[in-house]
Amino acid sequence: MKDNDASLFQEMADKGHYRRVGGSRQGIYVCSANGSLLSSVNSLDPDVVLETIKTGLSKWEELPKSDRQLPDNFSLRASHRWEDSYPEDGLVLKGAKADLLTDPPKLSERGDRWNMDHVWFSKDEMNLWLPDKYDIGTTHECPQVIKDRLFRFHLVDNVRGQTLPFAAEEIKDAELSIEVTENNSSFVTLKITGSSKAVAKGQWLLGENDWTPDHELDHSIETNMIGNAIYNIVAKNFIEFEMVALAEWSGKTQNNGRRFGPDTGKIGMVYNLAEKRSNNKIAPAFVDLYNAEWIQHP
Repeated sequence: MKDNDASLFQEMADKGHYRRVGGSRQGIYVCSANGSLLSSVNSLDPDVVLETIKTGLSKWEELPKSDRQLPDNFSLRASHRWEDSYPEDGLVLKGAKADLLTDPPKLSERGDRWNMDHVWFSKDEMNLWLPDKYDIGTTHECPQVIKDRLFRFHLVDNVRGQTLPFAAEEIKDAELSIEVTENNSSFVTLKITGSSKAVAKGQWLLGENDWTPDHELDHSIETNMIGNAIYNIVAKNFIEFEMVALAEWSGKTQNNGRRFGPDTGKIGMVYNLAEKRSNNKIAPAFVDLYNAEWIQHP
């Protein structure tokens, strides 16, 4: 849609259940074609959602016919979507996260929530995962751009809800090593090992943006990672990629759903190659902070 059309629906969302400009607008909105808000809610309760939809439908039926139609000269093509930057020839990982039991296990301290995300690397960034030589035993430490992408924006505690990214200076430890374990004329097998420690305490360091919290920070996460990948030397792409991370988190963020639970816990994370299909072209939550030239901004 055009910029003025996007603004129309942004104004509608600002009038929704959060009733404020900026920040999260997450939820379910029922609106007319011309952008009039009819009802909205952010709830996991199906009965609440159904009632919200019924309320919106009832209000829609009361609208004059002219208000049920799209505005004049409305464009169905968005002027900007983050998905337009999807790296077709790069590396896209699909991740899943869930809370783990404590040791000894306490079922009351493990929820049943889980979350998913995608990690994007351009073709040039994908190549930064690879060593210069493919001799068996060759090791390679991934450069900073790869570590930042993972440790600042993806190895975070968002199992139960949206959390906050880390600033570069909040990454206290960042190790990500690649070792060649097998090699033939067409494929090279790689072993992935790594660890990270991120600590955010005090002032928010990432400037004014959609993620700016209204409080000082006090949360951290430590991870240990292991994985394997197979790279096709001829086709110049990864054909297999699996990376597992075990994480220990501490503290809570504004929207990550930890408010009423324990102050620490463990998370299991797994990342695999995302199949190249439309429902995997979902932009990463913090894609606007990737600081990559190939990402198109509004």
